[in-house]
Amino acid sequence: MALTEEFREVLTLKNSPGPFISLFMPLSSSLHDVSADRTQFNSLITEAKRELTHNYTASDWSPYARELAKFEHDPLGNASARGLVIYVGPTVSQSFRVAKPLSSKVSISDKPEILPLIAACELNFSYDILLLGRDMFRLARVINNEPELVKLPNDVPQTLKEALGSELGSRGHWQRSTGGDNGGTQYSGTGSLDTAENADRRNFFMIVDEYLLKNFSNQDHRSLILVTDAKNQGNFRKISQNPYLSKTVQITQVANLNDPMTDLRTLATKITEQLEKAAMETFENQYEQAAGSKRTATDLGVLMDAAVAGQIEMLFVRVGASFPGRISDQLQIDTTSVLSRDNNVYNDLAMLTLSHGGQVHVLPAEQMPVAGNVAAILRSIVTVS
Repeated sequence: MALTEEFREVLTLKNSPGPFISLFMPLSSSLHDVSADRTQFNSLITEAKRELTHNYTASDWSPYARELAKFEHDPLGNASARGLVIYVGPTVSQSFRVAKPLSSKVSISDKPEILPLIAACELNFSYDILLLGRDMFRLARVINNEPELVKLPNDVPQTLKEALGSELGSRGHWQRSTGGDNGGTQYSGTGSLDTAENADRRNFFMIVDEYLLKNFSNQDHRSLILVTDAKNQGNFRKISQNPYLSKTVQITQVANLNDPMTDLRTLATKITEQLEKAAMETFENQYEQAAGSKRTATDLGVLMDAAVAGQIEMLFVRVGASFPGRISDQLQIDTTSVLSRDNNVYNDLAMLTLSHGGQVHVLPAEQMPVAGNVAAILRSIVTVS
């Protein structure tokens, strides 16, 4: 996970005084069933107060109560959120809603606990799906693995006839596009019926490609996944000028255009699984290549020194991994103080890696590039003294 805007906001908290309460909770799938969420939220606050006043006797609860009061009346979730993350310090608070369910948890430490938030955002993919037939197309959007059908404007040429107008090449006439959003681009075709039909389909595909590039891919910069039969896969890719059209994932099947919502969730799951597999293979290849050039490390001491020096390019942490310790504001490594006892040094490694422009991935044990709790690709060769 790279330094997104969400994580940039969390990193600003590390410059504020602590200790910090980090609160994680799952959210109900329906906005009409929020009472359970509110009950759980109040229970976690009670737990946080008990832990703070017991373990941090010098800390006053009242500033935390003021920050948490901001969440008393606002809805805890929204239509798509399945998890809530709240960070609260004596002077500041931030909250994030995530698409994946979270385990209910409260922790109190020197810095906000960022690793569960990264894990919740890990391998969440957003992309567009082009459902393409011989003479019709539909568009779907997947945001954080959640699919929905895009309702296009009425003037968008979703069928071959709408795109090419009434004078089709298959009727033995010269024909041109109706223009519309495509700036009046003209196409023509003539000859035998088969040749004309192929020309019509090619022209239709060109209009579809041009429309999606202009109105979606260039706007949102999401990958476009093509779903169509084998013949149209080849034909569309030959003419496409869209650099966002995915070469990695190709779904070769007849697209359900009459009732696309029936298959959309299954289709999105299949695509997401392929994207996840490709991401895992990329991580493994990157780690193997870095290991070959002696740019990997698993030793915690080496990793802490590298984090302080801004030398971690990519950090991998196992889900749930923890080791007591902290990297202080003065970039001193501390594993003996009271503050280090309740702090997870892997969390500090993650925050420093992100702040220096590196990536952090929190993965299940079976997806880690090597066995163990933590590993990293470094920006320079490791030298053993």
